[in-house]
Amino acid sequence: MTACALIAPPAPAAELRDGGTLEELVAVLWEGLRADHTVACPVCGAKMRPDYGVHARAVGGTCSGCGTSLR
Repeated sequence: MTACALIAPPAPAAELRDGGTLEELVAVLWEGLRADHTVACPVCGAKMRPDYGVHARAVGGTCSGCGTSLR
């Protein structure tokens, strides 16, 4: 998979309704962001791109659609 691939996590409502947890959903997002991938925003579904600090690894992500951030 390339760095610009979109990783779509399960829809938050469906994930939680089907017995999954919020912790599992966030873990899926973090795994994608830390691997330098673009993931689907859990709020609006738009692209959430990794954000970087002073090091080469992602420190979170920000949605290009609604501005939601994960840190």
